[in-house]
Amino acid sequence: MREMANVANERRVNGAAVHPGWLSPEPFIDAAVIRETQAARFAAFTQILRTAGALDRAATDILADLGLTAGAFGALLELERCGETGLAPSELARKLAVARRTSTLYVDILVRNGWASRRPHPADRRMVLASLTPEGARLLASVGHAYRSRLAALLGDFSPVQAERLRQLLALITTEGGEVDPA
Repeated sequence: MREMANVANERRVNGAAVHPGWLSPEPFIDAAVIRETQAARFAAFTQILRTAGALDRAATDILADLGLTAGAFGALLELERCGETGLAPSELARKLAVARRTSTLYVDILVRNGWASRRPHPADRRMVLASLTPEGARLLASVGHAYRSRLAALLGDFSPVQAERLRQLLALITTEGGEVDPA
């Protein structure tokens, strides 16, 4: 009997049956709830900025003897991951979530130190690819683990589970720079 009532309540849109609940108006959203949500998100955002700044300063101190910032070290690690293929500065920028000019600056620093090189893109003469040099690979093989350990220690006494939860939560944040729904 219930199924018959549901069928009787169905509406047709462009000839197709539509569940009656699909055409209901959006539920009322309380403005106070929206303000509270935005306030909580903004507080989280400002905490992330403070934490990122503090971690960046601490990482720069750890990497000072290499003359690298945390971002340039991250670029070095990305070039290691991509192997001999190399990366265009625009792709490196996307992977690091930085501006293209910033990724170009990182590559400049790595090239100046002899840890990376540039070569023309094989399919597009207007582009270049950056890749790790043998000297850069030796650097990471010899001291990369020590720097990774020092940088990881900046998260204090996080357990592996807590660190993974944090990584997952941070991965939910849009870093592509697209439009964000203010609600």
